[in-house]
Amino acid sequence: MACLFCQKGEKTFSRLEPIQEENQTPHFSTVDIVGVALTPYNEIYECQDCHHYWWIRVKGTGDPRSTYPEYYEQTAELLDKSRSDLIRSPDITGLLAHFESQFPYFFVEEILERISTKEELGLKRLFETRETRLTSTAKRWIRQWYKTKFPKEYFELAERGFPSLSECLVSFDSEETILYTEWIGIDYFVVLTEKTSTYTLYGYDFKNKNITWKHTVKSPFREGIGIPYLFYHSGYLAYYQGYQKGSEYYSKLNRPNELLLFDLKGNLLLSIPLAFRCYEILSTEERDVSENRIVHNFQFSILFGRLYLPHANEIHVYDLDQKQLIHKIKSAHNEPFTGKAFATETDVILFHTVKGVFAQNEKAEVVFQYKSDFHPVFIDSQFHFYYYYSIVDDIQSGKQKRFYDQKDSGVELLFTLATPPLEFAHGILMPFTWEKSYLLNHDLEIIKELEFSSSDTLGPHSFGTNKTPILITDETILITNDYREIVILDTKGNLLSNYPIQSEVLQTYTFDGKHSIVLLSCFDEYSEKDQVEVILLGTKGEILCRHILQGPLGLSTSFHGISLFTKDQHLYALDLFQTH
Repeated sequence: MACLFCQKGEKTFSRLEPIQEENQTPHFSTVDIVGVALTPYNEIYECQDCHHYWWIRVKGTGDPRSTYPEYYEQTAELLDKSRSDLIRSPDITGLLAHFESQFPYFFVEEILERISTKEELGLKRLFETRETRLTSTAKRWIRQWYKTKFPKEYFELAERGFPSLSECLVSFDSEETILYTEWIGIDYFVVLTEKTSTYTLYGYDFKNKNITWKHTVKSPFREGIGIPYLFYHSGYLAYYQGYQKGSEYYSKLNRPNELLLFDLKGNLLLSIPLAFRCYEILSTEERDVSENRIVHNFQFSILFGRLYLPHANEIHVYDLDQKQLIHKIKSAHNEPFTGKAFATETDVILFHTVKGVFAQNEKAEVVFQYKSDFHPVFIDSQFHFYYYYSIVDDIQSGKQKRFYDQKDSGVELLFTLATPPLEFAHGILMPFTWEKSYLLNHDLEIIKELEFSSSDTLGPHSFGTNKTPILITDETILITNDYREIVILDTKGNLLSNYPIQSEVLQTYTFDGKHSIVLLSCFDEYSEKDQVEVILLGTKGEILCRHILQGPLGLSTSFHGISLFTKDQHLYALDLFQTH
């Protein structure tokens, strides 16, 4: 007996059977659809006359509000030539071409069983290159197959990560875990490890491949907002250790307890008890200008060998040569110091506070001060104060500028900032939350309107987010938006590249002022461990390389593009510019 296509030219068929008993599934015949057919795969039937393939399945249907289905429906679909060719002659090329096509649930696993008998090396290559044009089911199957077929290679990849060009630099004790790495020179970096609650800092000479010094330290600050706790700063190495409880109920209010400051040879210069604060910005007092949020001031500045550190409502100044506190500055208007200090050409030091600015001359006299009634999320070099609701105050002229989103109805609504603006040589980038960004000149005039924006790091639901989704290099502007896109512009706002993404942007940074690196969260079925995807972008917005690395612990990149990554007690290096 021929199929419905042979008899009537029909390509689809369906019928319903009402449910009599909840625990009983009706039996549907397939003979009147495809005759006495061959079944090469589950739910796929081949007509013996015309050799067309049918996909026949049964599913429950009915009122979606019902707990149980009201009917069982049998549907039949004649598969097109392209899908039929894959069924008839399964191979890797066809599988990749149809990774978005509709097939029965178990079809991918069944076809991979057949492909594995004739294209073993091809499947091996799919796993090692982490082919993305595959379903989650296919990736899981290939991983299990590779693990069984090539156990030695699988173990090496699991230990090293997937780049075959990586080099193991050092292996610590089996119980020692690498937590953090940070480059402090062209050929020098530091490593923080943990072993049975003992934390150790190591200095590593990358050129000579040896450890040159080590220090035992206390537990790093990891009990609060996610900030770097080991970092290079103005020719020194800084480390935040311990924590002060900020709230019984909310860990994001915790603060670092102590700052250690080292020179680049590993000598400890200062160990300073901290008095950082978390400051609450109340929307009841700043309605329509700022949003209710908590502001941290976990920053400090180093100028001319002096450390300027927030301490309650004061600024403590340390001489790094004398290794001691030399004086205390009372903040203007009793406003907390944010940690940002700048030296001017006239030997005046400018300090940013939570709601304003003030300046002191070399005699410690206040020569300028200003306090806003509201909390600015950003202050630029021209003393423009940028607020959450896209209001900008020019404190020198007293003028104010507002940026509105004008609707088709004529209604104007104030934009809200998605993330703090960025200032660069050609102007200021202002990303808004409604898929819009403005490129301004230094007079706050709109140079260009952009039809995309960044991840939201300022909104009511983003507290605890400490990342910069936008980045300026010498030649490009990078804008990232979680689960949406990576956009690269030139410094005039012209689009260079736009790459869609489906994961969270963990970090953006530049290691040489020219190239950009984007770290994406990465979980796919090729691995059972936490991973990150590292994307290196060139000066024209092109992708120079993409790597899946073990992480995110221990990732850092040198001035020459050497990326460090870790796996348990092993530390690896990968030259991002090396292609083969």
